[in-house]
Amino acid sequence: DGTEVWLNADSKLKYPIAFSGESREVILSGEAYFDVKKDARPFVVSLECGDITVLGTSFGVSAYPGYPNYTTLVKGSVRFTSLRQEQVVLTPGEQAIVDISGTLEKRNVDVEEFVGWKDGMFIFKDKPLAEIMKILERWYGVDITLSNVDTLKSYWFTIKTESLTELLEMINKISPI
Repeated sequence: DGTEVWLNADSKLKYPIAFSGESREVILSGEAYFDVKKDARPFVVSLECGDITVLGTSFGVSAYPGYPNYTTLVKGSVRFTSLRQEQVVLTPGEQAIVDISGTLEKRNVDVEEFVGWKDGMFIFKDKPLAEIMKILERWYGVDITLSNVDTLKSYWFTIKTESLTELLEMINKISPI
């Protein structure tokens, strides 16, 4: 239907061969960026924690089982409906978060921090090393083990790269790993 989707390496997207009926529905587990083509039929992304409904927009989603889920709006408008039937409507620069307990929250964010990965840009703001390594594991499809390192130490940096080695070397310059 003209909608474009970028998927993180370990993500899964289920969709029909052709959309039929009154809506265009897909199921996501993992992380994706959607640029949805406008259509009279709503585009629905079903997640483990709820549904995102759009008509035409660009947004990022991080929906890994067992972790907080994020929907970050770049342009347009989306409605997020949690499993508890709580709803929030997002405008550009806003994010819906569903924590592990199912609580829904809306906040303003720097969207590039959450969707920059689709362009090879990694932006980490006050992120613990353990969380950064989990993101890199997902993106590059590798297992990373750190020993004798303070994984709770937080980092702030931005890097544009496609190389895991480059990223790890940069982190090592900041604080030996």
